[in-house]
Amino acid sequence: MKLLPVLLEGPYRICFPLGIISLLWGVLLWLPLIWNPDVYPVLVHRYLVINGFTGLFIGGFLMTAVPRFSKTMSARIFEIISYVAVTIAGIFFAYQDNSSAVFAISALQVATILFFLLIRIFKRKENPPYSFVFIFVGLFLWLLSSILSIFFDPENFRHLHHEGAIAAIILGVGGRLIPGILGHVEIVSAQREHYERPVSIIKTVPWHFWPVIGSFIISYFLPENIGLWVRLISVLIVATQYWKLIVFPKQRTALTWSIWTSAWFIVISFALKALWSDGVIHGTHSFFISGIVLMSLLIATRVLVSHGPKKSQLEDSKILYLVTFLIILAAATRVSAFLMPDGYLKHLAYSSFVLVVGVLIWSIKYLRYVFTNDNEAH
Repeated sequence: MKLLPVLLEGPYRICFPLGIISLLWGVLLWLPLIWNPDVYPVLVHRYLVINGFTGLFIGGFLMTAVPRFSKTMSARIFEIISYVAVTIAGIFFAYQDNSSAVFAISALQVATILFFLLIRIFKRKENPPYSFVFIFVGLFLWLLSSILSIFFDPENFRHLHHEGAIAAIILGVGGRLIPGILGHVEIVSAQREHYERPVSIIKTVPWHFWPVIGSFIISYFLPENIGLWVRLISVLIVATQYWKLIVFPKQRTALTWSIWTSAWFIVISFALKALWSDGVIHGTHSFFISGIVLMSLLIATRVLVSHGPKKSQLEDSKILYLVTFLIILAAATRVSAFLMPDGYLKHLAYSSFVLVVGVLIWSIKYLRYVFTNDNEAH
């Protein structure tokens, strides 16, 4: 196998493994809390799991999928190296506890992705799915929150950076992938009628999608007690109308049931934040663990299998049920820590341990296929 062509056709091949390393690194930082509660590396933890794991999975997916959807050139080696190098550089500044430099790196991260996307959008031979507009919303929120965090108190923009940006990207990618994977062909067909027309990208977006986008963005600039509910309504509309979560998957495998479950937990995490004002930060962690981490691994499963061995049984492995259970258990443990103040830090450590076990099981099962291509599938 010639490594470079395979890598350029699928940047996920380098981004996914590095993302897993970053996630394990960031989560394992909490384990010493069991015996040393004075250790609390917040900046490093946040960077490794948000910009490291999530950033690398988002970058790997977009640099692989967008050229295919737009029928444009594959990723170039300098684009992949630039993105990975920028991401790794941020770890150094996080360990230096230099938050301004960390947020500057975060802004550079998203600028690198935007450069990659815009070149291909302008040269596209086909329009991407209209839900991908939400991806640009997420990238804009990511860039805005990073820049503002350099000059002002980062805590004021933490939810915008850690939740809003990533949630918007999930809503954008999920708007096309989730109903497709779950087997709702009528939704995919209706979407294709819009975005496959030879018109500008903006004109492919149906009128009913704009209020959803607008209300989601506005929710982060409203008073929190109002914004949380506006955001929940936006997410509920996407989940019920565009992801069709109100019915069971039509394609019923371990992968589809797990994605359906993870998608519902994304909704539940937003509901938890709206209903539980004292536990907003814990609802955010529920969103990250049961939503971002679990959904990223499940979508990565589809990417690895479809680009590699193409064995349908890999998507129906009972391992996926175990991974889903462990990651949801980790989320529940993290949220319940708030209710046990005397053992709060130990609960963070327990949650991280369970999460690490789930991620390791998934990695052992599926990362072996990261460099398997179509020609080598057997």
